[in-house]
Amino acid sequence: MISNINRILILVLLLLVPLLCGCVSQEEPPTGKINVATTIAPLGDFVTAVGGDKVEVTVLVPPGAEPHTYEPAPSQMKDVALANLYIMNGGGLEFWMDKVLQVNRDMLIVDSSRGVKLVNESGGETDPHIWISLRNAAIQVNNICSALIKVDPANGKYYLKNRDDYLQKLKALDEDLNRTFAAKSGRIFIAYHPAWTYFARDYNLDQVPILENEKEPGPKYLGSIIDLAKRNNITVIFIEPQYNPKSAEVIAQEIKAKVVALDPLGPNYLENMQYSGQEIARSLK
Repeated sequence: MISNINRILILVLLLLVPLLCGCVSQEEPPTGKINVATTIAPLGDFVTAVGGDKVEVTVLVPPGAEPHTYEPAPSQMKDVALANLYIMNGGGLEFWMDKVLQVNRDMLIVDSSRGVKLVNESGGETDPHIWISLRNAAIQVNNICSALIKVDPANGKYYLKNRDDYLQKLKALDEDLNRTFAAKSGRIFIAYHPAWTYFARDYNLDQVPILENEKEPGPKYLGSIIDLAKRNNITVIFIEPQYNPKSAEVIAQEIKAKVVALDPLGPNYLENMQYSGQEIARSLK
């Protein structure tokens, strides 16, 4: 009887050992890296650029998902529970942040929009697409660098050097795009979803969205866009992979324009912004 009880106790202990070890590994990851969770791929790119080989980055919104409506899956909360740091985009994008706080109240949470001059949308809400501006991105990168230094001060010089290198690249691309748009006489471009507000502000452009207050356009508004496109000889309409392009295709057929896809959530930020800037510039006369 006693021997049977002992065998049962030993079996229970053997089953508990892996679980106990798992608990320990949550507090101190075996890689020794800082676990950083963030919302979208461009922010993940910023964290990787500054953190280098000293960070492990988790991006919650997967490729192709729409960040305005996406909510992290329960499986993703496991990664958040391990995070030392969460980098928010801010500007109202993370409407589900309360759920994240419930999973891990010990991690440092940083709003990367701190210091950005935010724009209000027509409905009165803040436009959260702040990263689609190289100048805003520089502010976000600075905020990320400060956060990493706070979590890991011993490697402060490493983060500062990486930050400065990346800021130089942002500045060089911004100057290049500024020269490109300054040489254009046309200033208007049509985008299905108004994600390019901050980009347009940087280069004195006029973004005309097809979505009317984030909803499919009615006949009257659709007609006004078609008239505007014809008057200004606009021959390109920009869409995003996160949205159904049906309305854009209707307008494109009417004005004999082509449809070009730009992805505001492209993972390689610098390459994506260079490509997007070139495509928008090419559409202007």
